[in-house]
Amino acid sequence: MPFPVPALTFVRCADVSPAAATIAGFLDAIYTALSAVNDYRGTAKPASHAWTFTQRQVSAVTNAITCEAPAALGLISPVVIIAGRATSGGVMLAPDTAFNSLCLIGVNKNGGVYNSWDAALPMTSGQWSGYYRGVYSALNVTATIVRCYVSQETIFIQCIGSATVQGWMYAGGILQPYTNDTALACETDGRLYGMTVSGGTSSVSTTWLTAASAMFSHQTSASTNHSAVFQPNTATMYACGTRTVYSSGGGAVAETQDGSGAYIGDIMDFGRNTANGQNAGTRLGTLRGIYRAGNVQSGRYLRSGATDLYHYVSVDTSNVGNALMLPAVA
Repeated sequence: MPFPVPALTFVRCADVSPAAATIAGFLDAIYTALSAVNDYRGTAKPASHAWTFTQRQVSAVTNAITCEAPAALGLISPVVIIAGRATSGGVMLAPDTAFNSLCLIGVNKNGGVYNSWDAALPMTSGQWSGYYRGVYSALNVTATIVRCYVSQETIFIQCIGSATVQGWMYAGGILQPYTNDTALACETDGRLYGMTVSGGTSSVSTTWLTAASAMFSHQTSASTNHSAVFQPNTATMYACGTRTVYSSGGGAVAETQDGSGAYIGDIMDFGRNTANGQNAGTRLGTLRGIYRAGNVQSGRYLRSGATDLYHYVSVDTSNVGNALMLPAVA
């Protein structure tokens, strides 16, 4: 059983599209979405989800966004950094390499003040993951829709190029460990920090629920989908991913309901990666805040009256597709 840490709930931010077809325009859109005072319905975001988002610019051109989790949570100073520029740069996490105009994402822990996104330690001190290529450069266009979801400790970013062409990134305290052994199993605050991305080559697989090497897994080739978390108390990163997938039905009704007919959110258990798409190594924990949901149209929600209960994200905004669900903030 996972060791208990606070459950995550998500605020859905208002959709934003890049004002310019550049990596800077793409980053500006992400910043605008994340930093807005209100959510997608015009409701003020709660203080519990009040990250500090800072636009980092050089000569008035955005090349990074630092995302600092709320200090009141008493965490180990985690900072999610989303970055990129027209010329390649940044300390990368293997197997990825730097490339022009790509959106990158990484995590710093136990850090200090901001130094530079492409420094060996972007937050001056602590431990730095290095960057994965988050999503591919074809999304750096004004038609892209950037849809962000912010929890107390994690950030999920859905980048919609068209109905079935998307890039996804999830970063922060993403794993809930199985024990509270702060020497071997988790950080001193009980979490495991890292990121999981769809990668810098193509869109999220339309069959990610059934494919062992798709989203929320890890491939060993550069610029593909990756997942990694910090080895506790070190700067070493463990490649990892979900250990299980759905059957070939891709979320048939029988796999998404219990005996009473109630629909459930299915947890994803993560293990260390042992080969391309194979995550059968040492168990690490369960993915926090994200649950498999079968086949649902992206952008749907479950409500009780006027109160959001769950947000749905899938590979198709026009029809049903392989989906996940995020618990909504109360």
